Amino acid sequence: MTTMPFPREGLQVGELLLRPPTLADVPTIAPAFLDESVGGEAGLPRLTAPEIEAFMADRLGTLRESGRLFPLLIVDRDTVVGGASLTNYDTFRDRVELGYWLLSEGRGRGIATRVARALATHAFYVGLQRVEAVVRPENTASIRVLERAGFTREGLMRSLLRHEGARADAYLYSLLPGE
Repeated sequence: MTTMPFPREGLQVGELLLRPPTLADVPTIAPAFLDESVGGEAGLPRLTAPEIEAFMADRLGTLRESGRLFPLLIVDRDTVVGGASLTNYDTFRDRVELGYWLLSEGRGRGIATRVARALATHAFYVGLQRVEAVVRPENTASIRVLERAGFTREGLMRSLLRHEGARADAYLYSLLPGE
């Protein structure tokens, strides 16, 4: 794997900017990592602000280089309203996995749907042939996001995710070029 190609200046999606996080963003995003309604559903690890800073300093560069994790922040008019990620970038299978989360101020405005679609469009632009997303069957808000963005549910993956200290099933969704 190699790093997912992404514009250095970020990706503009209407009034939204998708850009990599910096250490200066940690105080804003740290609460999402500890809030089960945000980070728990998005699969974010339960980390404190100092732990996020250490992760960014020690491990994030290697994970980006390997294609395993490319985190982004969703910025609306200079305010961080959420995050997204492209993970498991696989040039052999021409696929990537998409994830997203929103702080309360970013919800209910179609932001996650626009971000999911824009990141999928970018993935197709750089030559990928498949964008995947996994979501717990109980996460109806995220399911609506994926379906509004044009993703198709392919099936149930049993005991795939960690959720609230246990294993959880997940639906697999995908989007292909031209859909």
